[in-house]
Amino acid sequence: MPPKIKSLLLSFSDINFLYNSIFIGIPAMIFLTLMVIGFYAEGSQQFSMLANSFIHGHTYFLSSIGGIGQDPVLYHGKVYWDDGFFPSIVLAPFVAFFNLFHIFFYQGYIKWIFVVLTVYFIYLLAKHFKYSNKDSIILVLGFTLGSVYIGVNSVSSGWLFAQIICTFLLFAALLAYFKKKSWWLIGAICGAIFLTRIPADAILVFFSLTILLTKKSFKNKLIDLFKLGIFVLLAAILIGIYNYHRFGNPFNNGNYYQLISSASAQARSMGLLSIDHIPTNLYTILLRGPVPVLKNSISWSLKPPYLVNNNLGMSIFITSPFLFYFFTRKWSSYSRENKMLLLSALVSLLILLCYYGDGADQLGYRYALDFLPTLYVVFMSIYKKFNKNLSLGMTSLLILPGFFNFYLLLSYIN
Repeated sequence: MPPKIKSLLLSFSDINFLYNSIFIGIPAMIFLTLMVIGFYAEGSQQFSMLANSFIHGHTYFLSSIGGIGQDPVLYHGKVYWDDGFFPSIVLAPFVAFFNLFHIFFYQGYIKWIFVVLTVYFIYLLAKHFKYSNKDSIILVLGFTLGSVYIGVNSVSSGWLFAQIICTFLLFAALLAYFKKKSWWLIGAICGAIFLTRIPADAILVFFSLTILLTKKSFKNKLIDLFKLGIFVLLAAILIGIYNYHRFGNPFNNGNYYQLISSASAQARSMGLLSIDHIPTNLYTILLRGPVPVLKNSISWSLKPPYLVNNNLGMSIFITSPFLFYFFTRKWSSYSRENKMLLLSALVSLLILLCYYGDGADQLGYRYALDFLPTLYVVFMSIYKKFNKNLSLGMTSLLILPGFFNFYLLLSYIN
């Protein structure tokens, strides 16, 4: 082989090695490191503690979970938890087994399973949209590192564990739709989502419209809607019974009895759900940025590490700049299916915008995970419609923000 051709081939090989290292190898190492951190990090363990309560036949905590900052719900001398209880149901068998040996079962011990399954589901969805193996891996890393998911994956606290479960369930439901279209299965998953994070169950809007807009007979549509909705209805009944047993009201989850900071209490006094909260939440989800590190209180000069995580949240366009791609396509270029997915994401977003809480302590706007899996599926679909493979620019937009998110994560986990 002529030396010039051999040298050129070697240069191509070097470029390929560099590409794989930057966009796959190093991000994969970061992801695995975060999984290990999430396994060992103890954090707040409310769901494991609640699972232990269920095992002993109680709906209240058997030991203290801490005061303000841990969101205890104090009612008639007992402490409860206001979040959905499905994560505790998942943990209960493991907690019961570890109880035999008098060992506490931390949420991180099992969290990695749901993270791995989420990764697998994203990969399968990418393959469904005909992406190559390499592009599918990049899409996996783009979501797990280039979004707020990086924050919930790295810490094993109760609130974040619920969102690990919820993200897993959302991708599972979407995969079930694209692969099987079994409304029994999708309905069961949606029921589990309802028992975890109710705003995320806005995905039902998409599934319901899909059924209603099919060419099936009215009778068959009703049958499919029954299959989809029966598990969600059962979940709502279970929550009603659960709330009635605790607070004497099926519609009261104890949120008003929650011990929270004075600032949060002032926001809550305006209503758990209110349009008054929309401007604040819009500012967080669209505009809020990292916190600059100043040399001193009277200087505008920065010092290392220059920028740190903003625990009140940050714009989703900072943590996930790939979302800008949506604005590059005309509405008419989206399929009816994609439009319905976007509508369901919008419903979830509107609920979150009206909620008094901002999701802190967090990296990014963690509540976005209630609709971000839906947006990611639409992104994979619409991008593939116009492109054969992921371009270098899009690959950079997916992966490089993960490095910045990891940089901010270092101050978050400290």
